[in-house]
Amino acid sequence: MKLTAKLAYSQLKTNKRRTIWTLLGIILSTAMITAVIGFAASSELAVTEMLGDMYIRDEYYKTIYGMGGVLSFIIVAVSVIVVSNAFRVSAGERLTQFGILKSVGATKKQIAQTVVYEGVLLTAIGIPIGIVVGLLVQFIGVNIANHMLVSLNVFQGDDSVLIFKVLFTWQAIFISVGVSFVTVLLSAWLPARKAAKIAAVDAIRGVSEIKIKANQVRSSRLVRKLFGFEGELALKSLKRSRRNFRATVVSLTISMVLYIAASSFGTQLFQMTNLVFALVEADVVASFHSSRQVTYDDDGEISEMIHIAISTEDAESITEKMREFHDASVFGVGGNDCYNVSRETLQFTQFFNEYMSKNEWLVENFPVTILTVDAEKYAELARRAGVPLGSNILINHVRTQSDGNWVGFAPLEFSGQTLQMQNYYDDEIVNLPLHGELRGLDVPNEIILTSRSYVVVLVPEADIHFYFWAVQSGDPHNFAEYARSFFHDMLPPNDVIGFHAGISDQAAQDNAMRSLFNTIMIALYGFIGMLTLIALTNVVSTISTNVRSRSREFAILQSVGMTHSGLRNMLNLESILCSVKSLIYGIPLGVVASHLMYQFIMESVWFPYKLPWLAIIQCVAAVFAITWLTMRFSVSRLRDKNIVESIRSEAGR
Repeated sequence: MKLTAKLAYSQLKTNKRRTIWTLLGIILSTAMITAVIGFAASSELAVTEMLGDMYIRDEYYKTIYGMGGVLSFIIVAVSVIVVSNAFRVSAGERLTQFGILKSVGATKKQIAQTVVYEGVLLTAIGIPIGIVVGLLVQFIGVNIANHMLVSLNVFQGDDSVLIFKVLFTWQAIFISVGVSFVTVLLSAWLPARKAAKIAAVDAIRGVSEIKIKANQVRSSRLVRKLFGFEGELALKSLKRSRRNFRATVVSLTISMVLYIAASSFGTQLFQMTNLVFALVEADVVASFHSSRQVTYDDDGEISEMIHIAISTEDAESITEKMREFHDASVFGVGGNDCYNVSRETLQFTQFFNEYMSKNEWLVENFPVTILTVDAEKYAELARRAGVPLGSNILINHVRTQSDGNWVGFAPLEFSGQTLQMQNYYDDEIVNLPLHGELRGLDVPNEIILTSRSYVVVLVPEADIHFYFWAVQSGDPHNFAEYARSFFHDMLPPNDVIGFHAGISDQAAQDNAMRSLFNTIMIALYGFIGMLTLIALTNVVSTISTNVRSRSREFAILQSVGMTHSGLRNMLNLESILCSVKSLIYGIPLGVVASHLMYQFIMESVWFPYKLPWLAIIQCVAAVFAITWLTMRFSVSRLRDKNIVESIRSEAGR
C-alpha cells in the first residue's frame, strides 16, 4: 500500500466520528441515486404495460426520465456540497501535517492523493452499502405505491392498471455506482487540490485557513450591548471562520427550500383536487353529451347538420327511474348552447362592466346557455324565484376570477326583459321572455357547474344536447350497476360519432384521485426526507468538528476567567446566528420555489396563491432546534476536558 493511502487510512481511523458522518452521507446519497434510477426504470415498465404502443407513451417516458434527471442532479449537487465540506474540514484539520510532509519532500500531488484516497476508501465501503439501501428503499417504495394505488386500479378497470415492479437491473446499478463514485471523488478532489497549494510554512503555522483583515471582525456596539462579551466573541468567531459554517448554512437552506416547496405543492395539489372534483356532492354521476356533426358535399357546401338531442321528458324519465333506487337523491340538469344574444341588447351590472373593461372584452355577441332541470328541482327553483311553474328564470349568478380572488356576482340587470336570441346553427330568431331571476346562494352548485356562459336561462322545456345527473345514493357501487342496466337503453343510439354517455362512480373516482395524490406526496416527502438527512449529516458533522477543533481556544478563554456557562452562551449565540443566516436565505428561496410550482399548477386550474406559513414556521422551529441541540451536545463533550492539556495540545484536540 502506498504511503499516501496509509496516511489516509490512519486519518479515517483517528477521526472516527467524522468518518462515520461522512460515510453516512455517501451511503444516503448513493441510496437515493439508486432508488431514483430504479423508480424511473420501474415507472417506464409500468407505463409500457399500461399504455402498450400508444403514441402518448413516449411523452410519459420523457416526463419520467426528465424528473429522474432533475432529481439525480439535485442529489449530486447536495452530495458534492456535503461530502466536499467533510473533506475540506478533514484537510483543514491536517494543515500542520501537510506542512511537515511538504518540508520533508512530499509533492503537491502526494498531498492531494492523501485526501483523495480517503474518498476512495470511503466509497469502497459506502457505495456497496448505499446500493443495498437504495434497492431496499425501492422495494419498500414500490410496495407502498402499489398498495396506495389499489383504489385507482379498481376505478380504472382491467384495461388500464398501473402496477409498479421492483427492477434489479445491472444498468441501473452501474449508473448508480458510476454517479456516486464520481460525486465522491469530485467532492474529495476539490478540497484536496486547495490543500496541496498551501505553502509548507503557512501549513505548519496553521494560518492558511483563516485570512481576514482586522476590520472584518469588528462587532457593533449593539451586539455587545444586547448579548454581552460572549455575543461579541460569537459574532467574531463566525466572521473569522465563516467557511466552516458556509456549508452548514447551504445545507440548511437547501433543506428549507425543498420542504417549503413540497409542503406548498401538497397544499396546492389538494386545492386543485377539491376545485376539480368537490364542487358537486355526489357519489355517482351519469352524463351524456352530443356534439354537432356536419356533412359536406363534393363542392364543400354543408349538406347535412346533425345534433343528437333528447327531450325534457326523456331526461325526466331517466331521473324518475334513478329515484326508484333506495334512498337515492338525484339532481338532473342539462340544456344546450345553440343561441347567442347581441351585446347591445343587454344591460350589464356595474361590476360586470368593470370586469369586462379590466379584461378588455371586445365580443359583440354573448353565448346563451339554456338550461332545464328535473321537475322536482324546477318546482323548488321556481318557488325560490317567486314565479309560477312554466316560467323562464334568469340564472343571474356566475363565479369567476377578479383581482386574484374567486368572486360570485350578477352579470345582468334584471327587469323582466325579453332576450332576442339567434340560433347560430340555422340563424333562427327566438324571443325568450324572462319572468324571474335567481342570484347568489339560491343558485345550486350543479347549475353553476353546468353553466357555460354569462347569460344563463332556466326554462321548463328544451332540446337537450348535454345533461348530467348528480346522485347521492349511499351505495355508489350498487347504484352504478343499477343505473347501467337501463341508462343507455333510454338514450338515443350512442353509436353516432360525437355522442358520448356514461356512468361514473364518483366515490371510487374520489378515492382513486386521493390515492394518487397520497402516492405522489409520500414519494415527494420521502425524497425530501432522505435529502434532508444527507444535509443534516453535514450540519451535525460541521458543528461538532468545529467545536472539537476549537477546544484549545475554549480552554484559553476558560483560563482567563470565562465560565462554562459563558462558554455555552457564546456557542448558543453562534448557533442562533447561523440559524438566522440560513433562514434569511432559505425562507425567501422556498417561497419563490413554491410560487413557481403554483404557476405550473395554474396551467390547469386557478386558485389564489397562499404563503405556506405553516411550513415556514416548522422550518424556523426545526432549524433552531437542530443547530442548538447539535451545539449543546458538542459542548457537553468538552466539560470533562482538562484545561491545561487542551492548551498544550497543538492541534486543539
